[in-house]
Amino acid sequence: MPNPSLLPGAPAPPAAARLRNADAFLATRGLTRAGLDELMRAKTGDARHLLLTSSPVHGIANATSDIDFIRVEDHAVQGARMATQLFEQDQHLEAVSYGAAEVDDALADLAKAAALDPADVVLAHQGWDKGHELRRKYLERLINGLSLDGSSPYLEHLPQLARVWKWSALHTAVRHVFHLRLAEAAGESRGSAGYALGALLHLADAALSHAGDVYSNRKWFLLRWQRFLAAGTADGTALAPFADRLTDLDLRVRQALRGESGAPLAPAFAAALAELFEIAGEGHEPALLLDVAEDTRPLAFLPGASMLVGATALFADAVPAVGRLAVTPGAELPADPAGLLSASRAGVLRLLPA
Repeated sequence: MPNPSLLPGAPAPPAAARLRNADAFLATRGLTRAGLDELMRAKTGDARHLLLTSSPVHGIANATSDIDFIRVEDHAVQGARMATQLFEQDQHLEAVSYGAAEVDDALADLAKAAALDPADVVLAHQGWDKGHELRRKYLERLINGLSLDGSSPYLEHLPQLARVWKWSALHTAVRHVFHLRLAEAAGESRGSAGYALGALLHLADAALSHAGDVYSNRKWFLLRWQRFLAAGTADGTALAPFADRLTDLDLRVRQALRGESGAPLAPAFAAALAELFEIAGEGHEPALLLDVAEDTRPLAFLPGASMLVGATALFADAVPAVGRLAVTPGAELPADPAGLLSASRAGVLRLLPA
């Protein structure tokens, strides 16, 4: 769970910050919460809650941002959900509806997922959309959402959301760092920089989620991180030295993408990953469980050549190495990094949470 002691310098409680952000955004559009409440109820019907969601409540909306709502109705909403599109007062508004009972069921399932061991938390996050009409994206928006009456009716579930999102982001960061190590060992340059960029984004997202700042849209990860630091929220916490490390990694990635540096990135990223696990990893180390994809089998192709065939096909001499693998500074890579990287890219090798 997020540690409340991590945020001694937080400028305002989350609910107050969301209300301030939303009102400031609406003022730039010449709108008010009361006016929107009247408009939305006239166009979409009555609801228990009309929640303003997404970038406006996080204070990162811009001139082209849509105004997105979640409607929570007293009665059940049947079938697959599709957002209602409205164009009013020169604004693009969007609303998706859920029944109160299915919201309660989803929040109960979130609490169960948040109480699991880290590997199972990641699997619960990955499988969420298959079992819930309230998709991950909208679950996050619901919990962060601001009612047009000024309340935050679901914000009490933020700690559970934050732990689930944190472990998902940490697992993705581990995958990227592992791919980065494989790519550099295989002699790739631009490809390794791409993996480093992915690791950078998800390291920032994991740190934010650990601090209780959760938002699903990847395009805002770095801006949220920069504003988190600018607000002084990390000052005096374990995230302060990590922030300095992430700033250095950001510079290294930019130099690599511009072709200005040929220095390896993997050692620095592995060290940053280990540091974040010390802060947010709940006593666990970064690791993966390597496993061959289901129904994959080796088949002879031509003399001296074979293929691994399953949902995809890959030319390979043998089934890739499997088992638990630490992704820590100094940990040895398995043999044939180029082959492992190809197998992972092809979907033959799965990188599961350990």
